[in-house]
Amino acid sequence: QLGSYCTPFVARSALHLSEPVPEDRGIMSGMDIAPTGLKGKLASLEDFISMQNEELAAQRQEIESLRNDKAGIEEHYQGQLQELKKTMVGDVQRMQDEVKRHFAQQKAENGRLQQQITTLKGEKTSLQQQILGLQRRIQEIEEQVGCD
Repeated sequence: QLGSYCTPFVARSALHLSEPVPEDRGIMSGMDIAPTGLKGKLASLEDFISMQNEELAAQRQEIESLRNDKAGIEEHYQGQLQELKKTMVGDVQRMQDEVKRHFAQQKAENGRLQQQITTLKGEKTSLQQQILGLQRRIQEIEEQVGCD
């Protein structure tokens, strides 16, 4: 395949080194007479090679441009990724600090409630002992009143 940038005459002459067919004469971009000799065919081949070299240079330039674009895009997204990482690390650190603070508050609250429970248990035991003492006293008074 010679590419899409050559005329039928150039492609045919480059491939077969033969003269063009009559219907190609209108496509030959201003040439009235097709080269029939070896020098003409050689000149035609040189033109074809020159066109191909120009196309190759243009493609190389396009590849270099695309590589530069790719590098720019990668740099842009790498910067965004670093910024996102930095933001996320800050957010995670802030959340960890908040969780630690909540755990400390909860621990303090648990300690306070445990102390209240201990105090209430002590008061309950004291009240139960007072009730028992009063029940014995009532029983003693009832026995004394009943005897008199």
